[in-house]
Amino acid sequence: MSILGMATLVAVAYANTPIPQATQKDATKQEAVITYEDGKTTLARVGMHRQILPLKQIPDVVQHAVLAAEDREFYNEPGISPSGIAGALYRAATGGDVNGASTITQQLARNYYQGLSQERTVSRKLKEILISVRLGNEKSKDWVLEQYLNTVPFGRSAYGVQAASLAYFHKPVKEITAPQAAMLAAMIQQPGYFKSYGPDTDPAKKALIARWNYVLDGMVKKKWMSQEDRAKATFPKTYKNWSDVKATGQTGYLTARVVNELKQLGISQTRAETAGLRIRTTFNKDLQNYTATAVKQLKQQKGFKSDIHFGLTAIDPKTGGVLAAYGGPSFETQQFDDSFQGGVQPGSSFKPIVLATALDQGVSLKTTMDGHYRRTINGATFTNDSPSENGVFDLKQMTAKSINTAYVDLGQKVGLDKVVDMAVKMGIPANTPGLNPSTGPYTSLPLGVIDATSVTMASVYSTFAAGGVHRQAHVIQSITDVNGNPVRNDAGKLLKKEPWGDKKTQVFSAGVAADATEAMRAVVTSGTGKEASLGARPVAGKTGTSSQNKSAWFVGYTPDLVTAAAMWRQDKKGNRLSLVGVGNYSQVYGGTVPAELFKMFMLHALEGKDITPFPPAVYGGSIAPWAAAKPEPTTSPTTSPTPSNTPTCTNNGQGQQQNGQPCHSKSPDPTNTPTAPATGQPCNRLGMPVACDPNKPPTNPPPKWWCDQHPDATECKQQNPTSPNGF
Repeated sequence: MSILGMATLVAVAYANTPIPQATQKDATKQEAVITYEDGKTTLARVGMHRQILPLKQIPDVVQHAVLAAEDREFYNEPGISPSGIAGALYRAATGGDVNGASTITQQLARNYYQGLSQERTVSRKLKEILISVRLGNEKSKDWVLEQYLNTVPFGRSAYGVQAASLAYFHKPVKEITAPQAAMLAAMIQQPGYFKSYGPDTDPAKKALIARWNYVLDGMVKKKWMSQEDRAKATFPKTYKNWSDVKATGQTGYLTARVVNELKQLGISQTRAETAGLRIRTTFNKDLQNYTATAVKQLKQQKGFKSDIHFGLTAIDPKTGGVLAAYGGPSFETQQFDDSFQGGVQPGSSFKPIVLATALDQGVSLKTTMDGHYRRTINGATFTNDSPSENGVFDLKQMTAKSINTAYVDLGQKVGLDKVVDMAVKMGIPANTPGLNPSTGPYTSLPLGVIDATSVTMASVYSTFAAGGVHRQAHVIQSITDVNGNPVRNDAGKLLKKEPWGDKKTQVFSAGVAADATEAMRAVVTSGTGKEASLGARPVAGKTGTSSQNKSAWFVGYTPDLVTAAAMWRQDKKGNRLSLVGVGNYSQVYGGTVPAELFKMFMLHALEGKDITPFPPAVYGGSIAPWAAAKPEPTTSPTTSPTPSNTPTCTNNGQGQQQNGQPCHSKSPDPTNTPTAPATGQPCNRLGMPVACDPNKPPTNPPPKWWCDQHPDATECKQQNPTSPNGF
């Protein structure tokens, strides 16, 4: 083909090759930046690392280094150099290598616009050349350079100079030095091969150093750097791994929670990784770090092994925001999130939901219930934790002492369907197995036989702390695009900057909340949760221990903060195991280790803060018509004094001494029994009915309380009575 013919062909092709309107998707992808609640401290970066900056925010030294590396005559020639276009056309026409040195404009065309792939074909190269020429004619040099500096890859999944500076030097591009800028510019040539870290003898690093020297020499040649500064330059040190964020063992859990919540808002993970979102979380950095410190310290002190798991979640009741939540020992070794995924039975920490249901129906806190040690209700038999928990109790007393039989009965009285409705309104997911009467152990629901996570139970109790108002637990405080504007989800719906805002539901009245709090304050002051006391600071809460001691809980709150602490044991396959005999404990209850963990965290979180009192109880409603009558006081017969060497048992309300050892009632002393003649009838509970024979087993097999009193009985040695459910 003649030169004239080739020129004509190029002219026609040029006229028919406009600048593409659509950019390649990768050219505009930006990472999501996630911060702690302060909106300033970076928690994590997610996705393709790119932060687009205007040219004026990119230092001259960085611009000059890139020009020295890739296109020293950029400001003096069109998008492709005359010699370059001639050579490229000749190689394309003769079937030679269609590549070769490319100007910055050519590289931008190839990397930025849709329809220009990286394939090594004649047609692609010719199209790139023509678009480059058009760019040189139709776009300003500054515009081209700005797009290039925000698009070019640098390795480590970093695109653009800002992300590259963070990737290698862990600081923004405005803070880097000339030698550092030259290193970044050098990386452009072979970002997938060059290495900036390791010994200088490594061929990949050796090649990078050579390219770095080439860049510095070019800067001197173009008078962008003095010969004196060039002589002082040393190859810069870089970090080994990408990220300007100091990761902890908890970072992975926090990031995963944010990504999952974005999905709830209709933003896919792919979108989260590419749309340049700016996400401000509810996490408090100090409190979040302390969750791991507290759990680690407690495990060491108590001699717990790695099969012991903890869920620990703190929520601000005024917003529903999760301030901190312990995920596990390290996300690198355990991706399962103990606080957001660790669902275990909450035991008696579920009982306040039943209490709230009753109070909301106008049942007075002074209403009394039959709380005898053993009761058969709705065809199922239930017992309390200890035979000493036996009698009639009002709602406040039976909450403080965690009386199982009375609470199961209360569930029947108020209607378990109403309890389920209340549970869902307070934050228990509606699809939780066991909430449906056709699929779950419905009668025993008040004993917490469903599974729940610590974040769920903290959310439930936040309703009490907020005066009956429930706000959904969440981890995202605000979400915007890179310019601070609201974003749309994948379905096109415009989201508010603060997506959860002040969405709230008045579940029950402030008076109901105050009365429920009064009952749960008694749990800490005189009941099963004494270990959770915060001294002068008022606190309310509830212990929980599940069937067969497979989980233990304490969930509590002040007016300013709600914290749920759960403990359980599981093997490597995820099977739940009993907490009997773990660490330094013969048996773990909610009033022991979980209450202590709760106290540790709350004291740290509230240190130095003003003490906020709870609203006073109103004792609203009226005594229910089905209230149990309290027995008339009777004159007890004269008893013999207890020998001074007989050990006493200070029961903590959960059948346990304050030192953690089991607490069992002794068989009645013959001298203490009524003088009425024995009838030979066995006792169905301690000392009842009057004149019963305590040495006769009431059932076959005998119940646990009877065997505790008769450990040498043949009937007990042959049987293995089961433990009562939840307390």
